[in-house]
Amino acid sequence: MSASKLEKQQAKLVELGAMEQGDTLIDFLQASYVERLVGKMGRWKQGWAYFTEERLIVTTGLLEENLIIPYKTIRELGKCSQSLMPIGIVITHEDAKTGETVTDRVSMMKRDRWMKFMADKAGILLS
Repeated sequence: MSASKLEKQQAKLVELGAMEQGDTLIDFLQASYVERLVGKMGRWKQGWAYFTEERLIVTTGLLEENLIIPYKTIRELGKCSQSLMPIGIVITHEDAKTGETVTDRVSMMKRDRWMKFMADKAGILLS
C-alpha cells in the first residue's frame, strides 16, 4: 500500500472519529462483517477493515455504527467461515461502551497474518 493512500485513508478515519490523531494506519483491505441482528444471529455484509497501531476499524456503511475494536480489549481470537469460505475471524472482546464481552465475526483475505498481528497487539496467544 502506498504511503499517500494510507495518509488519505488515515485522514478520513480521523475525520470520521473512528481513529485518533496520534494513531497510525498500518494497512486496510476489503472485508466482510456480521451485522448483529438478534443475539448471535446476523448476516454477512461488505465493508473495509483498517488495521492501526491501536485498533481494528471495520467501516459498515453510512447508516450503521462502525465496528471499532481496540486491540487491548481483545480476549480471544478464533477462526470461522463465511459461507463455505474459510476466511473468517471470530473476535471476542470487551465492548468499550457497555463493558460487556461481545463476539464479532469479520472475514478477510490473509486471515492468519491478521490474526497473528491482532494477537501480538492484544498480548494473547492463538489457540
